[in-house]
Amino acid sequence: MPITPLRSSRTGLKSLAFAAVLLPSLAAAGEVSVTGEGKVQYTPDSVRLQFTARGESADSQAAIHTVEDKIDAWENNISAYRNQLDKYDTATLNLYSRQLPVERDSDEPPKRHSVATQSVSFTLPALDSLNPVLQAAQDSGLEYNVNDNSFFHSNQARLEREALGKAIDDARDQCQFIAQRLGQSCGEVKTLSTHGSPRPQVMMMEARAKGDGPVTEVGEREIAVSVSATFEID
Repeated sequence: MPITPLRSSRTGLKSLAFAAVLLPSLAAAGEVSVTGEGKVQYTPDSVRLQFTARGESADSQAAIHTVEDKIDAWENNISAYRNQLDKYDTATLNLYSRQLPVERDSDEPPKRHSVATQSVSFTLPALDSLNPVLQAAQDSGLEYNVNDNSFFHSNQARLEREALGKAIDDARDQCQFIAQRLGQSCGEVKTLSTHGSPRPQVMMMEARAKGDGPVTEVGEREIAVSVSATFEID
């Protein structure tokens, strides 16, 4: 009778070793991974503004004087609301030149103008005063652009934490629901990660102002946060 080679028994040992490798993954089967979401809706209570005084002339000093006059007019027009403006900053005056467009079929050399600009930036925590402040800027000849990103909440960090807390609670609730349906209980969290940053989303557009009118309505915002969590199932 032929003798079976010993290598067949080695194959059997390899099978046992492979089964042993699988044991840790089987032990990890008592886990569940879920995605929790948290949302917080709010209305902005503050606005960031930047106004620019601009002057242009063939004479650089004339351009500078135009800007200085506009800044002086602004300081006078805003005096009644000056104590409401936070982080008030008046940038230094900037002077540069630009080449005027050349008319077609013209033999004259291109002309250059001096352009002077100076910006005023601040935050306004009282939106009730927004339109009077914009009117003061218009009366002073300042340029500005108010859009969706200009508005924010003074306690943004608290709102973001609230949304994150709701996302974590939602993940835990899902784990408990799944565990209950399986006749088990939701245990400790194994891993937890957040997705992206809780950036506010505009839910309703507000009127924009570009130096030609008031802001009539500020839109409601929403902060949405999601988390991925893995829990033990006992």
